Amino acid sequence: MKKSRNRLLIQFLASYMLVLAFPVLIILVYYYPHSTAVVKRQEMDWNTHITEQFMASMDTFTRYVYNLPSELVQNREIKMYDNSDYGRVLIANEMRKYNATDGFIDNTLLYIESAGYLFAKTGSAYSIDDFDKPGIGYYYENWPHREMFDTLKSLEAPLVRPVENVIIPGSNRVRMLTFALPLPVGGYDPPGAVLIMVREETIIRMMNSLSENYTGDFFIFDGQGNRLLSSRETDYGAMDEFRGVVSGLKEGTEGSGIYRLNGKSYIVSSSLSDKNGWQYVSMLPVTKTIEGIQTIQRNTVLLIGLMLLLELLIIYVSIRKNYHPIKGLVDFAVKLFEPAERKTLNEIETIRYALGELVSVNSTLDEKVKRTLPIMRDNLLFELVSGKVQAWEDFRKDAQGYGVTFPYPSMVVAVLSIEATDTDDGGGAGGRTFCDAANKLRIIEERLTEGLQGYYFKSIYNQEMVFIGSCEPDFPVKAYLDAVRRELEEDLGMRSFIGAGIPGAPESAEAVHLAYLQALRASEQLRLRRECRVLPFDEMEAPKAGTVSYVAELLQSLELSILKNDVASVKSVVERIIGCMGSEGAPPHMVRSVYLNAVSAILNGLHRFSQDDAGLLRLTDAAFQHRYTIEQMAGIIRDSCGKLCDVIRSTLPPSRSVSRDEIVHFIERRGMEPDFSLQLIADHFHMSPSNFSHYFKKTFGQNFKEYIDWLRIQKSARLLRETNQTLDEVSRQAGFSNTSSFIRSFKKIVGTTPGQYRETHKAG
Repeated sequence: MKKSRNRLLIQFLASYMLVLAFPVLIILVYYYPHSTAVVKRQEMDWNTHITEQFMASMDTFTRYVYNLPSELVQNREIKMYDNSDYGRVLIANEMRKYNATDGFIDNTLLYIESAGYLFAKTGSAYSIDDFDKPGIGYYYENWPHREMFDTLKSLEAPLVRPVENVIIPGSNRVRMLTFALPLPVGGYDPPGAVLIMVREETIIRMMNSLSENYTGDFFIFDGQGNRLLSSRETDYGAMDEFRGVVSGLKEGTEGSGIYRLNGKSYIVSSSLSDKNGWQYVSMLPVTKTIEGIQTIQRNTVLLIGLMLLLELLIIYVSIRKNYHPIKGLVDFAVKLFEPAERKTLNEIETIRYALGELVSVNSTLDEKVKRTLPIMRDNLLFELVSGKVQAWEDFRKDAQGYGVTFPYPSMVVAVLSIEATDTDDGGGAGGRTFCDAANKLRIIEERLTEGLQGYYFKSIYNQEMVFIGSCEPDFPVKAYLDAVRRELEEDLGMRSFIGAGIPGAPESAEAVHLAYLQALRASEQLRLRRECRVLPFDEMEAPKAGTVSYVAELLQSLELSILKNDVASVKSVVERIIGCMGSEGAPPHMVRSVYLNAVSAILNGLHRFSQDDAGLLRLTDAAFQHRYTIEQMAGIIRDSCGKLCDVIRSTLPPSRSVSRDEIVHFIERRGMEPDFSLQLIADHFHMSPSNFSHYFKKTFGQNFKEYIDWLRIQKSARLLRETNQTLDEVSRQAGFSNTSSFIRSFKKIVGTTPGQYRETHKAG
């Protein structure tokens, strides 16, 4: 009897446990591994997307690097074979014009072999020997001086050196990525080369800006598999196993995979640039990727195991004591899963509630996966408008998985730049954010419009949404977008500047990308001019002819006025520059370029007077923020100009009167010295060079340099007539720095060369 009772007890216990364990086994055996695989796949796709974004950014910046030698050769002011002092001055001045063209480049050095000099974009000129002295030129610790210039002289194709230590002027050690490019003038004997240096920290900042939450590592390899740069030093970076993985990725197709290195699993993504042949690799630890879902799974398994163990104990005790097992189980479930609003439940309802709590844990995992679907859809659409889609048919198949279709024959792309209004109109819109506007556009997207099928998604730029869709050829796209603009303004108090591209042909990724660029430019023009409306690209005004050359002359005049410390001229030129920025038809890219160059010139002037001024640092940071309006740009230029003019006035010494006899006496005493200059005599009389030059011309009736050259030529002519000294000795006694400049000046003033003058005098 006892054995039969125990056997029945075991059977009851086993049957209860099987009923409870069956759904648990399904979760553990199928759903958990499946959910982990889904998360890994999504992280692999995201890792690939981040890698391609980084490659696209680097391609954009390096395109300018590889085009720069052609720009320098085509610059008619840079004469590669003019080795005179004047020619070197012209080249140095021309190189300064490239100083503000690209924030990616730390410095550009034009090496002209015949001159033996390297000209920096800052306007400095370095001799070849300066690069062999740390702290004077750019000293490469791992690139010997002789080898460096032998390489530059024999350079026939672009050369990229991996990141290495470089001691820059001032003896600071900086890690640089160096491009060595030959000057493309044709033939086999180019006149020189171009050295372009990019700081490692600049590229790493660009890597980190792609995603704030990204925890992986980036690597860049050149076409020969040499590592150019890495985001940080890793314990696996020098391993043969790692190099084998990278080499295999380059030979195979682009994408992502999971590999084990040094006992750890990594998601490895690779993209190969078709622009320069570089390979971009990102390494993301798998443990970081699935850490969140593994924590949920682990906690769930522990909770279920604890529940099964306690249920086993309760069932056993209940049957042994002849209690109702359902009653005991109900009491336990009530204590473990306490309802938020306690109400009377029977046994079956309580057990159903407990099982519902278990299902909610699985639902939480399901929701985490589903929430990534809109993000993937937006990424897919952004790849289309940004020109990364190669084959339309492949895109169409991928898009169908996210419910994206373009059923109509015409494509349309629009860019919506959205901002909150300055004041609240009483409807509570003053506290609205960009997220509210994005949600509103999602709702508008769900409303079906006859003849139009489209989708809204966030751009990579702040406060900006993109619309892409298809429509009938006669659909009023502009009217539809204007209605969306009014709805945003009326319902949310958000003003929007909408640029629309020209509708393109269907089933063409290139046409969609072109329409997006057109819409982006039209939207930027509206935002700069604060015109809250819809502007199709084909309605934009073309810029006036000659505007670019006029603006370049104004910027050059501004730099010269700052160098002369001419406050009145600086203010006048600044106002004319601001007028050009606000002129009708000026495209956004030209407005921004003029603003950046004008602000850079003014800040460079301020930097001469106050290098360590904290206020100047704050002003510099504010001046180069993105997305200013024309009025804000004009305000920044005027404020910076006002501060510069105040500094110039405060630093100039008070003017004083100098007699003509004092000037003549000083010139007689020092005028024939080779180092005699306008700066020297102005300092002697405590005046600025520009003020002294003006005073001299007013007093003597001619230019200072012409007067000094005339005196020196007079003395040299006397020496030629009365002595047999060589031309070198005559030029040195007359105050000329070298014989060539003496001959040029003599022929310009007298009309003949010094040798011809001496022969004529002897013959007479």
